[in-house]
Amino acid sequence: MSYQFKNSKWQARKKELKSRRQSQSRKFNNAQIQIINSAFNYLSIEAPPSLKPAKKYCDITGFEAKYKDPITQLSYCDSIVFNYIRNCPKASAETYLNIRVFTQKLIS
Repeated sequence: MSYQFKNSKWQARKKELKSRRQSQSRKFNNAQIQIINSAFNYLSIEAPPSLKPAKKYCDITGFEAKYKDPITQLSYCDSIVFNYIRNCPKASAETYLNIRVFTQKLIS
């Protein structure tokens, strides 16, 4: 009995998939060899600058900061820290900014 919707020439493609996997693993191995042979790798200290943007950290807690206060320019991570920043004296906010500048100078 023959059905119109079935293709009589259809076969499983297990061998094709296996050859694809093998070719992908060969490409991966070739890429690893190129990385090892290149001048910039994890084993050398010299490397190009990162393409990802630098992470910003909360000036008060040290957690990753998602927000920045428009008045004091301090980075903060949540609403509790934001309330602290708004209620603290201006001199302490300037001190936090000075600490950030000094740490950026030390890192770079």
